[in-house]
Amino acid sequence: MKYSVCETKELKTGKMKAVTIERKSIVVIRSQNGKLYALRNVCPHKGPALSDGSLEGTCTGSEPGEYTLEKMGEILKCPWHNWEFDIKTGCSLFDPENVRVKTYSVTEEEGTVYVQVK
Repeated sequence: MKYSVCETKELKTGKMKAVTIERKSIVVIRSQNGKLYALRNVCPHKGPALSDGSLEGTCTGSEPGEYTLEKMGEILKCPWHNWEFDIKTGCSLFDPENVRVKTYSVTEEEGTVYVQVK
C-alpha cells in the first residue's frame, strides 16, 4: 500500500525525515543528486534510529596510502556505533551479504512524497 509521508518541499536535498507507517519506523532520504530513498529506521546492531545518524561518503583505495572519497551523501551512518549502510540498497558496508536494513519503494507525485509498504 502507498502512503503519503510529506510534501516534496519538506524534504530538501541531502536531508532525511523519520516517519511511521503501519507501526514501522522508516527514514525517507533525498540524496544529494535529488533521488528519493526509504529505509527501515532501525539499526540492526543495537536498534537506534538511523535518522539520528548522518549522511556521509566512504573511502576506497586500490593501493596503500591511496584514498578516494566516493558515494558522498549516499552512506547512512548509525549514530551509536558508526555502522554504515548504502541508502540505495540498504546493505552494510562491512558485510553487505548478511547485514542490511530493509528498503522501501518511494515516489514523488504532484508535490507529495509516497512510500510503498507491503
